Amino acid sequence: MTEFSGFSPKSFKFFEELTNNQNRVWFAEHRSEYERYVREPMRLFTETLSEKLASSDVPLWGDPKRSLFRINRDARFSKAKHPYNMHASGLFTRTGDKHSPGVLYFRLDPLGSRCAAGYLQPESHILKRLRQGILDNPKAWLSIERSLKRKGFVLDYSHTLARIPRGFNDVPQEVEQAIKLKGWIIRKQLSRKIICSKELINEVTNFAKDMLPLLSFGWHALNKYSN
Repeated sequence: MTEFSGFSPKSFKFFEELTNNQNRVWFAEHRSEYERYVREPMRLFTETLSEKLASSDVPLWGDPKRSLFRINRDARFSKAKHPYNMHASGLFTRTGDKHSPGVLYFRLDPLGSRCAAGYLQPESHILKRLRQGILDNPKAWLSIERSLKRKGFVLDYSHTLARIPRGFNDVPQEVEQAIKLKGWIIRKQLSRKIICSKELINEVTNFAKDMLPLLSFGWHALNKYSN
C-alpha cells in the first residue's frame, strides 16, 4: 500500500473551484482532478488511519467503500439544490459501517477541516439508552467530562432540550444539562498545514484515543440497556 503523506493543497483548490462551478458539465471535465486529489487520497487516508487505530487499540475502522460519503448530494429534500458536496468526509466506527453508533468523523474542507467524535444525531431509542447511562452513572460521566476538559476538549452543549426528557426522574442537578443533550459531540479543528502533512494520521489517532472513554461509556450504555 502506498504510504499516506497528507493531502495535496490541490484538493482544496479543487473544492474551491467546484464551489463556483456547481454543474455536471464542469465536474465531468474535472473528474480526473477529483479522483487524483480527493477520492484516491481519501481512500488511502481511510486505510492508513484504520491500520493506525488498530495498532493503537482503538476499536474503530473505516472501509473506503462503506465509510466515505459520496460527493454527489441528495438535494431532493433540501432547499440548497447544488448537486455536489464542497467537502469530503467519512466515518470510522466499530463495524466500519456508517450507521454504527459511536463514531470518529473526518472532514476535508477548504472552509475548515476537522475531526469529531461521539454520538452524532443518534436515533431516539439510542439517545434514550445513552441518557440512561448518564443517569445510572453520574460520577463516571462527570469524571469523563473533567478528564476531557483537562485535555482541552468540551462537549457541544448547543443542542439540548429545554426540559429534562419524559421518563427521566430524580436527575442529579450536576448532570441535568447532560441528560438534556441531543447528542454527544466533540470537535477538533485541523489546520491546512496538518492536513497536508504525514502528521495528520497521528493527529487524528491521538484525538481518537482521547475520545475513547466517551465512546466506551456510550457503548457500555447501549449494551446494558439493549433489552
